[in-house]
Amino acid sequence: MVSNLKSKEVKSEKKVTYKLKEKISRIINSNDLKKSEVFISELYFTISLFLIFLTPIILYIELVAVDFYGSYLIPITIIDYSILGFFTLDLILRIYTSKNIKKYLTEIDGLVDVIAVVPEIITLIIGLNGSSTWLRVIKLFRYFKVLNVLKGGSFLTGFSRTMVLTSTAVISLKILILIIESKGYLPEFNNISIVLGLVSFSLAMLLGTKLSVVNKRLYDIEDAVNRIVAGIKVFWFTNEEFRPYLQRWIICFEENLKNPSKESISKMREENNSLYAKIGVIGINPNFVGFSRDAAFVLNKSMSEVNPFYEKFLFLITVVFTLVVLITIPGITGLVAAFVISFIFFGLYHLVEDMDNPLDYGENSIINVNLSPLEDLKSDLKII
Repeated sequence: MVSNLKSKEVKSEKKVTYKLKEKISRIINSNDLKKSEVFISELYFTISLFLIFLTPIILYIELVAVDFYGSYLIPITIIDYSILGFFTLDLILRIYTSKNIKKYLTEIDGLVDVIAVVPEIITLIIGLNGSSTWLRVIKLFRYFKVLNVLKGGSFLTGFSRTMVLTSTAVISLKILILIIESKGYLPEFNNISIVLGLVSFSLAMLLGTKLSVVNKRLYDIEDAVNRIVAGIKVFWFTNEEFRPYLQRWIICFEENLKNPSKESISKMREENNSLYAKIGVIGINPNFVGFSRDAAFVLNKSMSEVNPFYEKFLFLITVVFTLVVLITIPGITGLVAAFVISFIFFGLYHLVEDMDNPLDYGENSIINVNLSPLEDLKSDLKII
């Protein structure tokens, strides 16, 4: 009897422990959250991002702004230890909730979490002083924790997620360059502003050219959808025999627009041929010709994108230009310049890239074709 009671107590404790692990895992990974956990998870997420942003700034003050660091040694040290304590706790929680600790510690995510705290702990325990500079610089690995943080179902997705990654990468890299610069390892660049001006103008021209192309494509698709809707109304109300075929075609057409693929386009072409065969019975007329042309146009554009070589070239120039700004413009001015320029150009690049997929209706998509005329048509004709 006693052994049965102990067995039940052990099982109950294991169950409670398992539930606790699951809850902590959901909160720190922002996955499958319950309503009561959303606020805590978002708060944890926000603090993590803030401390990741703060890390390179503290490192810069510690290694470069020595006078400032000496004047505010105690508050800066408290902030630094608080950051270390938070990420140490984060590492402990991730180890605690991991289903396979060995696997976690040998994968990229686990290694990043370990490197984000262990080197600094070593410097505190051993006290390497000046020779610990390289260990302190490793703090910048905390940037890669952004990737871990954003893997979950956080409120930062799509464009905002991309810009957070870009911004923290630029800040961290520039801080590292400033540290190298303070040691006198980088040469001085004179009259670089002329070169940067020409390159930024050229980059703006390339981005502007792509923007005009994808913008025109987006509006052309919207115009074609409006004409298709008008054509459907003509066929729907002039001949009731077409309605079953039109209804099937409309449903298939909308599904293809919202999730275009080679398979869906192939199916759509079959539906086109079937519908054209039925409508063709009444003979060729301007409405039929325009309708079939617009349907073919939308199908063709649903999978087409700007030339991939142009895309790669544009991305390469954006990255190289940002790196040049990071390296050639010294001091805090270079940090601000690199951040602003990268934010503008990378932001514009990703916006234009999103526009290049106007029929992507995923939750991370920002700009897409307005299909409200087609949705209104389905509602008016009571098509489910």
